[in-house]
Amino acid sequence: MSDDRTHSEPGAQQYGAPEFRDPADPSAHPGAFVQGSMHEQYPGYTGPSPYPPAPITQSNGPGGLAIAALVVGIAAFIFGWIPFAGLILAVVGIVLGILTLRKPRGKGFGVTALILSGLAVLTGLMVLFLIFMWLPMASA
Repeated sequence: MSDDRTHSEPGAQQYGAPEFRDPADPSAHPGAFVQGSMHEQYPGYTGPSPYPPAPITQSNGPGGLAIAALVVGIAAFIFGWIPFAGLILAVVGIVLGILTLRKPRGKGFGVTALILSGLAVLTGLMVLFLIFMWLPMASA
């Protein structure tokens, strides 16, 4: 009795394990470079582009002044508990925040810098008030 699957006719459907190519044959691997053929997956250099380069435009992100205002506002908020350093940083943060609000970009950073610097001013004034209230009691 013969098995029809082992003896196939040309054009008949194959069953079982596929036939494997010799692994030493370079054409056995997908994407392999075969000498003398055009490599389709990675084409070579085709020369300069026929289109002109895209124009360089200014980014729409916040400017350097807005970032500086935000950094100084954060520093003022952090150092607001130090009596004079916090107040000085807060004043600088307020000035930079106001200058930032006059520019078309970075208004959110400027508003945040103003809020943080304003809180630093309130904290600094409260600390100074408490120090001056405490000094007469400490000397008595």
